[in-house]
Amino acid sequence: MSILDMIGDIPMLKHFSEKDKEDFAKLDHSVQGFNNGDVIIKEGNAYTCLYLLIRGSISIIKTGYSTPLATLKAGSIFGEVSFLTKKPRKNNVIAVDNVLILKMDQSFFDKLPHEINDKIKNYLIELLGERLDAMNKALDKIARFAGISGLP
Repeated sequence: MSILDMIGDIPMLKHFSEKDKEDFAKLDHSVQGFNNGDVIIKEGNAYTCLYLLIRGSISIIKTGYSTPLATLKAGSIFGEVSFLTKKPRKNNVIAVDNVLILKMDQSFFDKLPHEINDKIKNYLIELLGERLDAMNKALDKIARFAGISGLP
């Protein structure tokens, strides 16, 4: 199966034309495979790339904790905070099964047409907004559970 076939339903590409998807898929040299249990990102490392999970699933794990913070499936983006802030990674990312990821670093973005870069940027803004909203809702639940009211 080609990269183009695998990325067809990925949410990040929902506003891509077929030509955009073809241009995006041509950068298949950035595709990496990992096996079950492989460490994709190690907490504390200063990677400067963003990842798109094309196939399989991964767990986000904080050192010292046995329960994953999240399990992500194909189509998910990860590594966006460190990519944008250039700060070290806050968590480990472990392959749950055999996975394919697309590593998007600065050289990857330099090879894409500006229109595609803009569409990716717009998607990241949308994604971060959704994640911030979910975090605020979770904090509100925690505050109510702890009996704290009137958060500023």
